Amino acid sequence: MGERKAKLLKNMALKEGARLPHFVKRQQMLQGEIDQISALLERMKTLREYARDQTVQQAHKLHTNRYYELRLIEESETLVNKLEFLMAEMTNVTEAIARMSHKKQLVSDKARQVLKEAQLKRETMLEASQTAYRIVKS
Repeated sequence: MGERKAKLLKNMALKEGARLPHFVKRQQMLQGEIDQISALLERMKTLREYARDQTVQQAHKLHTNRYYELRLIEESETLVNKLEFLMAEMTNVTEAIARMSHKKQLVSDKARQVLKEAQLKRETMLEASQTAYRIVKS
């Protein structure tokens, strides 16, 4: 019975271990997207500062700069919202990885413990049967 339970627990740990790489890959992908969006936001900030340049004397150039500045502001807000969403998703994936790793460790430990208990029980029963056999033989 103990060996069966140990095997079941070991299979559960393997199942958790098999799911883990998917989440790790997702975490790496999210981190790449977060880095990319952060770099893009920095670049957009620089472009906005350039669009605010007030040294321009021509009216059409001022109008064009203002138009691009407004477009950059809108796009920046969209990217900030996306970045917040990705950060929340990253937190969820990181928590899932931690939870799965912890569960895998607990189940593996329990499987080893159950297997050890089954082995001790088997040894005890074997020893008891040998003692009973010696008593009957005498």
